[in-house]
Amino acid sequence: MNNTVMVDVLIIGGGIAGLWALAEWRSRGYEAILVSDELGKGQTIASQGIIHGGTKYALTGQMSNATLAIGDMPRLWRNALKGDGAVNLAQAQILAEHQLLWTSAGIGSRLTGFFASHAMKSRMVALDKNHYPELFHTPQFKGALYQLDEPVLDIPSVLASFQQYYANYLIAVDSYESTLIEEQGKYQYLAALAQGGKVLIQAQQIIITAGAGNEALVKPLFPKPVNKTHGLQQLRPLQMVLAKGDLPRIYAHALGMSDKPRITITSHPTLDGQVVWYMGGQPAELGVGKAPSQLIQETRQELQSLLPWFDLSQVQWATWNVDRAEAAQASGARPDKPSVHTVGNVTVAWPTKLAFAPMLAHELIQQLAPQLSARSKPFVKSASMQTPQVAKAVWEQVF
Repeated sequence: MNNTVMVDVLIIGGGIAGLWALAEWRSRGYEAILVSDELGKGQTIASQGIIHGGTKYALTGQMSNATLAIGDMPRLWRNALKGDGAVNLAQAQILAEHQLLWTSAGIGSRLTGFFASHAMKSRMVALDKNHYPELFHTPQFKGALYQLDEPVLDIPSVLASFQQYYANYLIAVDSYESTLIEEQGKYQYLAALAQGGKVLIQAQQIIITAGAGNEALVKPLFPKPVNKTHGLQQLRPLQMVLAKGDLPRIYAHALGMSDKPRITITSHPTLDGQVVWYMGGQPAELGVGKAPSQLIQETRQELQSLLPWFDLSQVQWATWNVDRAEAAQASGARPDKPSVHTVGNVTVAWPTKLAFAPMLAHELIQQLAPQLSARSKPFVKSASMQTPQVAKAVWEQVF
């Protein structure tokens, strides 16, 4: 027989959505625990660390549903970074307090009025040339820079903060050998512990936030489509581009003619003292399925067009494939908000964006807390339960 653990809430998946939810549940006095093989493995560690406030989604000159939904997220994250509230990220590293929106000559004029409108002026401010980063201190730069009130975080340090504060409630498991099992109409989780052995976890509510792993776990629970699509989950892939070397720090979206940035660059320090430019936007979107060498060449050409004065001849290059897992949409487009589906005592959830983790956690509590009956006894982590490690940063894996 397996050992048995009883809790109020079990969270399966150690990305930002599951970790934030764990903190929120425990702050309200519930016995919540989280199981994962590695903290942040997958989408979270592969994110750029941008806490979007929606400006990126208004690049067509209009306020979208995504812009409005995500607008309050930077404030919630900043509270956590100060150590205020249920989630304490005071030990996490802020790479940049602000991002830049970067327009080339002639591009910015069509949006100048919109950027100055009441809807956007609280989100961004035009930078004086005297405050430009050094990279743009050249007569060859003919565009403009806008400062966005959206921070960029070092995601490994965010994950390490959760690991530090919640180690007693984090359990390392072999996710491939662990499974949901049904007994008398309720689901339980048979966890294969990383150190060996198994434990049966009985929870009043099971929340699955395993990203791309969600579908395999819960497919038997949803035999019929939950909407007009033929599945529960959709994957929207990216192929990110990385450049490593003696590079200046920059955190910016280069604006083009579409609703997606020509390129989005975030800068990350490496363990050997260099800097990586981690690049998304159009190169990552349009690079799906391309040979890495082709995508790298195209990205170099794009950077040469945007930064013709800057020498990139001495940097190392690599790419990284990411599957963004989301609730399936009939159109295949990105959902505007977090998504939640429930069957019995199992709820599967997707945050959609890193920044949406607080919103998703609050939605889960609103929906599921009223269904919880008498509280479980305090959870005591046994010696056979290891704490999951934090996933390695992408650039430390590829270089």
